[in-house]
Amino acid sequence: MNKVGLALAISIIVSVFNIAKADDEAQTEMRLNPEIEESQNKARESYPFLKLDANRIEMNGDDWSDLAARFAAARDSDHTFSLVYLGDSHVQADFGGAVLRSRMTNAAGSAGRGLIIPFKLAGTNQPADYGVHLHSAFLSAKLLKMPWAVEMPFTGIGIQPTTSRPRFEVWAEEPFNQIRLHYRGEAPKVFGTRDLSLSKSVDFTATDSVITLSRPTHKALIEFENASKTIFGGFELLNGKNGVLVHSIGNNGATYSSYANIDHFGTQLTALNPDLVVIALGTNEAFGNISEETLENDIDNLIDAIRRHNPTAHFLLVAPTECYRRTYRRRKGRRRVSGTVVNTKVARIRNVIKRYADDNGIPFYDTYTIAGGAGAAAKMKNSKILGTDGVHFTAGGYRLWGSLLADAIISQLDNHTQPSSNQEDIHE
Repeated sequence: MNKVGLALAISIIVSVFNIAKADDEAQTEMRLNPEIEESQNKARESYPFLKLDANRIEMNGDDWSDLAARFAAARDSDHTFSLVYLGDSHVQADFGGAVLRSRMTNAAGSAGRGLIIPFKLAGTNQPADYGVHLHSAFLSAKLLKMPWAVEMPFTGIGIQPTTSRPRFEVWAEEPFNQIRLHYRGEAPKVFGTRDLSLSKSVDFTATDSVITLSRPTHKALIEFENASKTIFGGFELLNGKNGVLVHSIGNNGATYSSYANIDHFGTQLTALNPDLVVIALGTNEAFGNISEETLENDIDNLIDAIRRHNPTAHFLLVAPTECYRRTYRRRKGRRRVSGTVVNTKVARIRNVIKRYADDNGIPFYDTYTIAGGAGAAAKMKNSKILGTDGVHFTAGGYRLWGSLLADAIISQLDNHTQPSSNQEDIHE
């Protein structure tokens, strides 16, 4: 090959590499910054392809009797039952989490809104029922954007004010009279509080982590001092009563290893005193080339990190559902053509999660099968459960899944039976 031909060949290879890299970046951007589409809420019976008879938890030998007793005690106002809903973009927007929260608190009473995370301050999408504003400059960090500018709290979001006396505004649709701070670094000191619903100062008492207001509010301003070395990860909004708290912790693009990579993740999570940890991950692993052995190790590392510091917590692993991925090919004239195909790796990821749950006696919730298994992505998309990007559900789709998950959990807590598992691995 002459020099001209060699140069042309190198140019083509570089061009193809750059296109492939751009394609990967485009798909990654879609998963890190999703646009959730609104859709009409419909009764689950409107989707005949759903396998509603499979909407149950496979207990795998775990005994939820003590968990059911705690849930009953919450219903009797003798205990605060804490559920941590940990996941990726399917959890971050909180459409499904909001339904799960509503159903759980309706069943056993509400102890408050629970954890709110300052996603918007970090430049990402946030649930619609709360807000956090900071009246000062700050540094921020997101779980999937490396390197982190500040130490990472267990929420996957870190906000560090650059002034020693920052003022946070916190509001929520549900009233609260207590605010538990979740942070890393030095404990901040509360200088003053204000009820912004009435534009009045409000009396308070404060410890290193809990602020108690003299009356409930929907919107409060908290002024701290000596807080320039504090990294805020979230605010837990409480009403001072026993009942249920559902804490949604979701980060776009997250995987099992993402949370396990946060140092002292399990230790930090103890602040939420979890009774049940529901882990809904696996979709993002299906867009890479992770081996089954590595995925099992990642699941094990995260479970171990939580269990070591939260020994009374029970776990529920949730499978991902079938989705699409983009494909690209080149035609003559170097024109790039894109399309979508079913992401068959999801079935393999589901199988690994199921196998891990079976082998380790951890309950498993099989959304892959409930959705209809292989071929479900097309049916969900045609029915507007799945959005146009082929990966994220519509708002109505998330609400549907939140309702189905709530049914399965509440049923198990009410009955605490151990249904047998007779489902086999799903092949691509």
